[in-house]
Amino acid sequence: MERHETRIDDDTLYIEVGNDDLEVGSLADICEIVGGETYTLEYDKKAQATSWIDTDDDGTITFNVRDTLAEMDYNDMIIEKIADQPIDATNPDGYPIRTAKFAELMKEIWDSKGAIDLSE
Repeated sequence: MERHETRIDDDTLYIEVGNDDLEVGSLADICEIVGGETYTLEYDKKAQATSWIDTDDDGTITFNVRDTLAEMDYNDMIIEKIADQPIDATNPDGYPIRTAKFAELMKEIWDSKGAIDLSE
């Protein structure tokens, strides 16, 4: 499955798709939608015992949203979920629809700790 790299230009996140870039939206908007510049995941005691998860003492991992998005790449299913969403129309909260869809999808992926079914 092909992976698509992130590109950030002037605080706008793009995903490289072939010879084009898919504009996702401003990082500022994405951060607002996900709840801030950082995002925190909580792990239960069983997950904390896993050797590859290095949580804080309270069972959480907090990461910088901008840095994390800059390092991510995306599969075709994620592209399909957001590409047909308009970037030039806004949702009731005033965010571009594509940007909001992407941010909500990232929250869903992060909250599921990566175990999400994107085929829906």
